[in-house]
Amino acid sequence: MQQRVKRSGLKPGMYVVSYGHGTFASPLVQVDKPLLSPAQIDEYVPKDVEDVLVDTAIQISLLGQVRPVGVPITTGLGEELPIAKRLYADAIVHVKSFVDDVRRGTDIDYRTATPLVQNFIESVFRNEAAAVTLFKLRGFDEYTYTHSINVSILAVLLGKHLGLDKPVLLKLGLAGMYHDVGKARMPEGILNKPGKLTEAEFQTMKAHPLEGYRIMRGQVDLDPEILRAVVEHHERHDGTGYPRGLQGEDIGRFSRIIAVVDVYDALTSRRVYKDAMAPAKALGMMYQLRDKDFPHNAIENFIRCIGVFPVGSFVRLSGGEFGIVSGANPLRPTRPEIKVVLDARMRPQLPRLLDLEALEGTAQAQDIAEVLDPADFKIDLERFFNA
Repeated sequence: MQQRVKRSGLKPGMYVVSYGHGTFASPLVQVDKPLLSPAQIDEYVPKDVEDVLVDTAIQISLLGQVRPVGVPITTGLGEELPIAKRLYADAIVHVKSFVDDVRRGTDIDYRTATPLVQNFIESVFRNEAAAVTLFKLRGFDEYTYTHSINVSILAVLLGKHLGLDKPVLLKLGLAGMYHDVGKARMPEGILNKPGKLTEAEFQTMKAHPLEGYRIMRGQVDLDPEILRAVVEHHERHDGTGYPRGLQGEDIGRFSRIIAVVDVYDALTSRRVYKDAMAPAKALGMMYQLRDKDFPHNAIENFIRCIGVFPVGSFVRLSGGEFGIVSGANPLRPTRPEIKVVLDARMRPQLPRLLDLEALEGTAQAQDIAEVLDPADFKIDLERFFNA
Protein backbone atom coordinates (compact mmCIF):
# COMPACT_ATOMS: atom_id res chain seq x y z
CA MET A 1 0.00 0.00 0.00
CA GLN A 2 1.29 3.44 -0.90
CA GLN A 3 0.77 6.37 1.43
CA ARG A 4 2.17 9.83 2.05
CA VAL A 5 4.27 10.49 5.13
CA LYS A 6 6.02 13.61 6.40
CA ARG A 7 9.64 13.86 5.39
CA SER A 8 10.47 14.13 9.10
CA GLY A 9 8.81 10.73 9.58
CA LEU A 10 11.13 8.86 7.20
CA LYS A 11 13.09 6.06 8.85
CA PRO A 12 15.88 3.82 7.49
CA GLY A 13 14.33 0.81 5.81
CA MET A 14 11.37 2.62 4.24
CA TYR A 15 10.80 2.19 0.51
CA VAL A 16 10.38 5.65 -1.02
CA VAL A 17 8.38 5.79 -4.24
CA SER A 18 8.50 9.51 -5.02
CA TYR A 19 8.12 13.04 -3.73
CA GLY A 20 6.53 16.13 -5.19
CA HIS A 21 3.01 16.66 -6.49
CA GLY A 22 3.55 16.95 -10.25
CA THR A 23 3.07 20.71 -10.39
CA PHE A 24 5.41 23.45 -11.65
CA ALA A 25 6.17 24.51 -8.09
CA SER A 26 6.44 20.91 -6.84
CA PRO A 27 7.62 18.65 -9.69
CA LEU A 28 7.27 14.88 -9.27
CA VAL A 29 10.59 13.14 -8.60
CA GLN A 30 10.70 9.32 -8.78
CA VAL A 31 12.95 7.61 -6.22
CA ASP A 32 11.76 3.96 -6.27
CA LYS A 33 14.33 2.58 -3.87
CA PRO A 34 14.77 1.63 -0.22
CA LEU A 35 16.62 4.21 1.84
CA LEU A 36 18.72 2.25 4.32
CA SER A 37 20.41 5.02 6.30
CA PRO A 38 19.90 8.65 7.39
CA ALA A 39 22.60 9.61 4.87
CA GLN A 40 20.60 8.01 2.05
CA ILE A 41 17.46 9.81 3.18
CA ASP A 42 19.34 13.14 2.97
CA GLU A 43 20.86 12.15 -0.39
CA TYR A 44 17.63 11.22 -2.17
CA VAL A 45 15.03 13.40 -0.43
CA PRO A 46 15.90 17.12 -0.09
CA LYS A 47 15.35 18.59 3.35
CA ASP A 48 12.87 21.17 2.06
CA VAL A 49 10.47 18.44 0.87
CA GLU A 50 7.34 18.36 3.02
CA ASP A 51 6.06 14.84 2.39
CA VAL A 52 6.94 11.72 0.40
CA LEU A 53 5.11 8.74 -1.05
CA VAL A 54 6.23 5.43 0.51
CA ASP A 55 5.24 1.81 -0.13
CA THR A 56 4.33 0.37 3.26
CA ALA A 57 4.11 -3.20 1.89
CA ILE A 58 7.90 -3.28 1.61
CA GLN A 59 10.21 -3.25 4.60
CA ILE A 60 13.99 -3.38 4.35
CA SER A 61 16.22 -4.67 7.12
CA LEU A 62 19.48 -2.83 7.78
CA LEU A 63 21.24 -5.86 6.28
CA GLY A 64 19.60 -5.08 2.96
CA GLN A 65 17.10 -7.91 3.12
CA VAL A 66 13.74 -7.11 1.60
CA ARG A 67 10.96 -8.95 3.37
CA PRO A 68 7.19 -9.13 3.08
CA VAL A 69 5.02 -8.17 6.00
CA GLY A 70 3.63 -11.05 8.07
CA VAL A 71 3.46 -14.15 5.87
CA PRO A 72 3.44 -17.18 8.21
CA ILE A 73 4.02 -20.79 7.14
CA THR A 74 0.66 -22.53 7.41
CA THR A 75 1.52 -26.06 6.24
CA GLY A 76 4.49 -28.34 6.82
CA LEU A 77 6.93 -29.23 4.06
CA GLY A 78 5.84 -32.87 4.00
CA GLU A 79 2.21 -31.80 3.59
CA GLU A 80 2.79 -29.12 0.96
CA LEU A 81 5.34 -30.91 -1.21
CA PRO A 82 2.87 -33.40 -2.80
CA ILE A 83 0.54 -30.49 -3.63
CA ALA A 84 3.40 -28.53 -5.21
CA LYS A 85 4.46 -31.59 -7.22
CA ARG A 86 0.95 -31.99 -8.66
CA LEU A 87 0.88 -28.34 -9.60
CA TYR A 88 4.26 -28.71 -11.26
CA ALA A 89 3.06 -31.71 -13.29
CA ASP A 90 0.01 -29.73 -14.43
CA ALA A 91 2.28 -26.85 -15.42
CA ILE A 92 4.46 -29.11 -17.59
CA VAL A 93 1.36 -30.20 -19.52
CA HIS A 94 0.39 -26.56 -20.01
CA VAL A 95 3.83 -25.40 -21.15
CA LYS A 96 4.13 -28.29 -23.61
CA SER A 97 0.77 -27.28 -25.04
CA PHE A 98 1.56 -23.61 -25.64
CA VAL A 99 5.09 -24.32 -26.91
CA ASP A 100 3.68 -26.83 -29.42
CA ASP A 101 1.04 -24.30 -30.46
CA VAL A 102 3.67 -21.64 -31.09
CA ARG A 103 5.74 -24.06 -33.14
CA ARG A 104 2.68 -24.86 -35.26
CA GLY A 105 1.84 -21.20 -35.70
CA THR A 106 -1.34 -21.47 -33.61
CA ASP A 107 -2.36 -18.46 -31.52
CA ILE A 108 -1.97 -18.79 -27.74
CA ASP A 109 -3.74 -17.05 -24.87
CA TYR A 110 -1.50 -16.23 -21.90
CA ARG A 111 -4.54 -16.07 -19.60
CA THR A 112 -4.87 -19.88 -19.69
CA ALA A 113 -1.86 -19.99 -17.34
CA THR A 114 -3.54 -17.77 -14.74
CA PRO A 115 -5.01 -20.60 -12.58
CA LEU A 116 -1.66 -22.41 -12.55
CA VAL A 117 0.27 -19.35 -11.41
CA GLN A 118 -2.39 -18.48 -8.84
CA ASN A 119 -2.10 -21.98 -7.38
CA PHE A 120 1.68 -21.72 -7.25
CA ILE A 121 1.37 -18.40 -5.41
CA GLU A 122 -0.97 -19.92 -2.83
CA SER A 123 1.43 -22.86 -2.39
CA VAL A 124 4.38 -20.49 -1.89
CA PHE A 125 2.44 -18.53 0.72
CA ARG A 126 1.58 -21.74 2.60
CA ASN A 127 5.15 -23.05 2.61
CA GLU A 128 7.70 -21.65 0.19
CA ALA A 129 10.22 -24.38 1.07
CA ALA A 130 8.12 -26.85 -0.93
CA ALA A 131 8.65 -24.82 -4.10
CA VAL A 132 12.39 -24.57 -3.47
CA THR A 133 12.59 -28.31 -2.79
CA LEU A 134 10.95 -29.10 -6.14
CA PHE A 135 14.06 -27.87 -7.90
CA LYS A 136 16.14 -30.51 -6.13
CA LEU A 137 13.79 -33.30 -7.31
CA ARG A 138 13.23 -32.30 -10.93
CA GLY A 139 14.58 -34.23 -13.88
CA PHE A 140 16.65 -32.84 -16.72
CA ASP A 141 15.18 -34.32 -19.86
CA GLU A 142 12.52 -31.64 -20.41
CA TYR A 143 14.45 -28.43 -19.79
CA THR A 144 12.68 -26.62 -22.61
CA TYR A 145 9.46 -26.92 -20.59
CA THR A 146 10.66 -27.01 -16.97
CA HIS A 147 12.77 -23.87 -17.32
CA SER A 148 9.70 -21.70 -17.93
CA ILE A 149 8.00 -23.17 -14.85
CA ASN A 150 11.09 -22.82 -12.67
CA VAL A 151 11.55 -19.19 -13.65
CA SER A 152 7.88 -18.50 -12.93
CA ILE A 153 8.06 -20.06 -9.46
CA LEU A 154 11.43 -18.54 -8.57
CA ALA A 155 10.19 -15.12 -9.70
CA VAL A 156 7.17 -15.49 -7.40
CA LEU A 157 9.46 -16.50 -4.51
CA LEU A 158 11.75 -13.53 -5.05
CA GLY A 159 8.85 -11.17 -5.61
CA LYS A 160 7.29 -12.33 -2.34
CA HIS A 161 10.52 -11.52 -0.52
CA LEU A 162 10.53 -8.12 -2.18
CA GLY A 163 7.13 -7.47 -0.61
CA LEU A 164 5.01 -7.64 -3.77
CA ASP A 165 1.34 -8.42 -3.17
CA LYS A 166 -0.52 -11.32 -4.78
CA PRO A 167 -2.03 -9.45 -7.76
CA VAL A 168 1.43 -8.21 -8.72
CA LEU A 169 2.93 -11.66 -8.11
CA LEU A 170 0.37 -13.11 -10.52
CA LYS A 171 1.60 -10.82 -13.29
CA LEU A 172 5.21 -11.55 -12.37
CA GLY A 173 4.58 -15.31 -12.41
CA LEU A 174 2.93 -15.05 -15.82
CA ALA A 175 5.91 -13.07 -17.08
CA GLY A 176 8.17 -15.87 -15.90
CA MET A 177 6.01 -18.53 -17.52
CA TYR A 178 6.16 -16.84 -20.93
CA HIS A 179 9.57 -15.12 -20.78
CA ASP A 180 11.17 -17.61 -23.19
CA VAL A 181 8.18 -18.14 -25.50
CA GLY A 182 10.25 -16.84 -28.40
CA LYS A 183 12.55 -19.88 -28.16
CA ALA A 184 9.72 -21.99 -29.57
CA ARG A 185 10.54 -20.40 -32.92
CA MET A 186 14.28 -21.03 -32.69
CA PRO A 187 15.82 -23.96 -34.63
CA GLU A 188 15.79 -27.07 -32.43
CA GLY A 189 19.28 -27.96 -33.61
CA ILE A 190 20.54 -24.79 -31.94
CA LEU A 191 18.34 -25.09 -28.84
CA ASN A 192 19.58 -28.60 -28.07
CA LYS A 193 23.10 -28.39 -29.42
CA PRO A 194 25.43 -30.38 -27.10
CA GLY A 195 28.21 -27.84 -27.12
CA LYS A 196 29.16 -24.21 -27.51
CA LEU A 197 27.23 -22.25 -30.12
CA THR A 198 29.02 -20.69 -33.04
CA GLU A 199 28.85 -16.92 -33.33
CA ALA A 200 26.20 -17.24 -36.04
CA GLU A 201 24.15 -19.63 -33.91
CA PHE A 202 24.43 -17.30 -30.93
CA GLN A 203 23.21 -14.38 -32.99
CA THR A 204 20.22 -16.49 -34.03
CA MET A 205 19.45 -17.32 -30.39
CA LYS A 206 19.69 -13.66 -29.42
CA ALA A 207 16.61 -13.05 -31.55
CA HIS A 208 14.33 -14.99 -29.19
CA PRO A 209 13.33 -12.03 -26.93
CA LEU A 210 12.12 -10.03 -29.94
CA GLU A 211 10.44 -13.12 -31.34
CA GLY A 212 8.68 -13.53 -27.99
CA TYR A 213 7.60 -9.90 -28.19
CA ARG A 214 6.06 -10.53 -31.62
CA ILE A 215 4.18 -13.56 -30.29
CA MET A 216 2.83 -11.80 -27.19
CA ARG A 217 2.20 -8.22 -28.29
CA GLY A 218 -1.27 -8.96 -29.67
CA GLN A 219 -2.49 -10.68 -26.49
CA VAL A 220 -5.74 -9.27 -25.09
CA ASP A 221 -5.32 -7.21 -21.89
CA LEU A 222 -1.64 -8.14 -21.53
CA ASP A 223 -0.02 -6.04 -18.82
CA PRO A 224 2.87 -3.97 -20.25
CA GLU A 225 5.20 -5.20 -17.50
CA ILE A 226 4.72 -8.79 -18.68
CA LEU A 227 5.51 -7.83 -22.26
CA ARG A 228 8.58 -5.90 -21.13
CA ALA A 229 9.87 -8.94 -19.26
CA VAL A 230 9.51 -11.08 -22.38
CA VAL A 231 11.66 -8.70 -24.41
CA GLU A 232 14.02 -7.45 -21.66
CA HIS A 233 15.00 -10.52 -19.61
CA HIS A 234 18.45 -10.62 -21.27
CA GLU A 235 19.15 -6.93 -20.69
CA ARG A 236 21.93 -6.35 -18.15
CA HIS A 237 22.42 -3.68 -15.50
CA ASP A 238 25.59 -2.28 -17.14
CA GLY A 239 24.06 -2.10 -20.62
CA THR A 240 25.84 -5.14 -22.07
CA GLY A 241 22.66 -7.19 -22.59
CA TYR A 242 20.32 -7.52 -25.53
CA PRO A 243 18.27 -6.79 -27.58
CA ARG A 244 18.43 -3.04 -26.87
CA GLY A 245 21.41 -2.60 -24.54
CA LEU A 246 19.29 -1.02 -21.80
CA GLN A 247 20.88 -0.33 -18.43
CA GLY A 248 20.00 0.38 -14.83
CA GLU A 249 16.54 1.72 -14.09
CA ASP A 250 15.68 1.75 -17.79
CA ILE A 251 15.14 -2.02 -17.45
CA GLY A 252 11.67 -2.91 -16.18
CA ARG A 253 11.05 -4.15 -12.63
CA PHE A 254 9.80 -7.57 -13.73
CA SER A 255 12.64 -7.82 -16.24
CA ARG A 256 15.25 -7.29 -13.51
CA ILE A 257 13.69 -9.95 -11.27
CA ILE A 258 13.38 -12.50 -14.06
CA ALA A 259 16.95 -11.86 -15.23
CA VAL A 260 18.22 -13.06 -11.84
CA VAL A 261 16.13 -16.22 -11.58
CA ASP A 262 16.57 -17.05 -15.28
CA VAL A 263 20.37 -17.18 -14.91
CA TYR A 264 20.16 -19.10 -11.62
CA ASP A 265 17.91 -21.81 -13.04
CA ALA A 266 20.05 -22.15 -16.17
CA LEU A 267 23.21 -22.60 -14.09
CA THR A 268 21.71 -25.06 -11.60
CA SER A 269 19.83 -27.21 -14.13
CA ARG A 270 21.23 -30.47 -15.44
CA ARG A 271 21.19 -30.66 -19.21
CA VAL A 272 21.99 -33.42 -21.65
CA TYR A 273 25.34 -31.75 -22.33
CA LYS A 274 26.22 -30.37 -18.87
CA ASP A 275 25.96 -31.16 -15.19
CA ALA A 276 24.05 -28.92 -12.82
CA MET A 277 26.11 -26.36 -10.95
CA ALA A 278 25.77 -26.45 -7.17
CA PRO A 279 23.55 -23.59 -5.94
CA ALA A 280 26.31 -22.12 -3.75
CA LYS A 281 28.72 -22.03 -6.69
CA ALA A 282 26.09 -20.53 -8.99
CA LEU A 283 25.20 -17.85 -6.47
CA GLY A 284 28.89 -17.10 -5.91
CA MET A 285 29.38 -16.65 -9.64
CA MET A 286 26.33 -14.42 -9.87
CA TYR A 287 27.46 -12.41 -6.84
CA GLN A 288 30.64 -11.50 -8.70
CA LEU A 289 28.45 -10.00 -11.44
CA ARG A 290 26.64 -7.51 -9.20
CA ASP A 291 26.83 -3.97 -10.56
CA LYS A 292 27.58 -5.58 -13.94
CA ASP A 293 24.87 -8.00 -14.99
CA PHE A 294 22.67 -7.35 -11.95
CA PRO A 295 21.84 -4.37 -9.69
CA HIS A 296 23.97 -4.11 -6.56
CA ASN A 297 21.63 -5.74 -4.02
CA ALA A 298 19.80 -8.09 -6.39
CA ILE A 299 21.87 -11.20 -5.66
CA GLU A 300 22.01 -10.54 -1.91
CA ASN A 301 18.22 -10.40 -1.85
CA PHE A 302 17.95 -13.61 -3.88
CA ILE A 303 20.40 -15.39 -1.56
CA ARG A 304 18.29 -14.39 1.43
CA CYS A 305 15.23 -15.59 -0.46
CA ILE A 306 16.38 -19.16 -1.20
CA GLY A 307 19.55 -19.51 0.88
CA VAL A 308 23.10 -20.35 -0.17
CA PHE A 309 22.10 -23.95 0.44
CA PRO A 310 18.43 -24.11 -0.62
CA VAL A 311 15.98 -26.27 1.32
CA GLY A 312 16.13 -29.79 -0.06
CA SER A 313 19.87 -29.72 -0.83
CA PHE A 314 21.69 -33.00 -0.11
CA VAL A 315 24.89 -32.24 1.81
CA ARG A 316 27.84 -33.89 3.52
CA LEU A 317 28.71 -32.38 6.87
CA SER A 318 32.25 -31.79 8.10
CA GLY A 319 31.69 -34.56 10.66
CA GLY A 320 31.12 -37.05 7.84
CA GLU A 321 27.35 -37.55 8.13
CA PHE A 322 24.89 -36.75 5.33
CA GLY A 323 21.72 -34.74 5.53
CA ILE A 324 19.14 -32.54 3.86
CA VAL A 325 18.87 -28.80 4.30
CA SER A 326 15.53 -28.52 6.09
CA GLY A 327 15.39 -24.85 7.00
CA ALA A 328 16.98 -21.66 5.66
CA ASN A 329 18.67 -19.03 7.79
CA PRO A 330 18.03 -15.63 6.14
CA LEU A 331 20.50 -13.76 8.35
CA ARG A 332 23.22 -16.45 8.14
CA PRO A 333 22.66 -18.14 4.78
CA THR A 334 25.67 -20.45 5.21
CA ARG A 335 24.39 -21.79 8.55
CA PRO A 336 21.03 -23.46 7.76
CA GLU A 337 19.17 -26.17 9.65
CA ILE A 338 20.08 -29.72 8.60
CA LYS A 339 18.13 -32.96 8.95
CA VAL A 340 20.82 -35.62 9.33
CA VAL A 341 19.59 -38.86 7.73
CA LEU A 342 22.68 -40.96 6.86
CA ASP A 343 25.83 -41.80 8.77
CA ALA A 344 29.35 -41.38 7.39
CA ARG A 345 29.04 -44.70 5.54
CA MET A 346 25.71 -43.59 4.01
CA ARG A 347 23.66 -45.96 6.15
CA PRO A 348 20.21 -44.75 7.23
CA GLN A 349 19.97 -43.54 10.80
CA LEU A 350 17.29 -42.06 13.01
CA PRO A 351 16.85 -38.51 11.62
CA ARG A 352 17.84 -35.63 13.86
CA LEU A 353 17.92 -31.87 13.36
CA LEU A 354 21.06 -29.77 13.58
CA ASP A 355 20.94 -25.99 13.75
CA LEU A 356 24.38 -25.07 12.41
CA GLU A 357 24.19 -21.54 13.76
CA ALA A 358 23.15 -22.63 17.27
CA LEU A 359 26.02 -25.14 17.37
CA GLU A 360 28.61 -22.60 16.26
CA GLY A 361 31.40 -22.27 18.83
CA THR A 362 30.48 -25.49 20.63
CA ALA A 363 32.18 -28.88 20.59
CA GLN A 364 29.37 -30.15 18.31
CA ALA A 365 29.88 -27.41 15.70
CA GLN A 366 29.80 -28.55 12.07
CA ASP A 367 29.96 -27.02 8.62
CA ILE A 368 28.61 -28.07 5.25
CA ALA A 369 31.57 -29.76 3.56
CA GLU A 370 29.99 -30.20 0.13
CA VAL A 371 26.71 -30.25 -1.75
CA LEU A 372 26.00 -33.53 -3.54
CA ASP A 373 23.63 -34.74 -6.24
CA PRO A 374 21.49 -37.50 -4.67
CA ALA A 375 21.02 -39.07 -8.11
CA ASP A 376 24.73 -39.91 -8.15
CA PHE A 377 24.16 -42.08 -5.08
CA LYS A 378 20.74 -43.42 -6.14
CA ILE A 379 19.16 -41.81 -3.08
CA ASP A 380 15.49 -40.81 -3.05
CA LEU A 381 15.45 -37.75 -0.80
CA GLU A 382 11.68 -37.46 -0.87
CA ARG A 383 11.28 -40.39 1.51
CA PHE A 384 13.13 -38.44 4.19
CA PHE A 385 10.94 -35.33 4.15
CA ASN A 386 8.31 -36.82 6.45
CA ALA A 387 10.79 -38.84 8.50
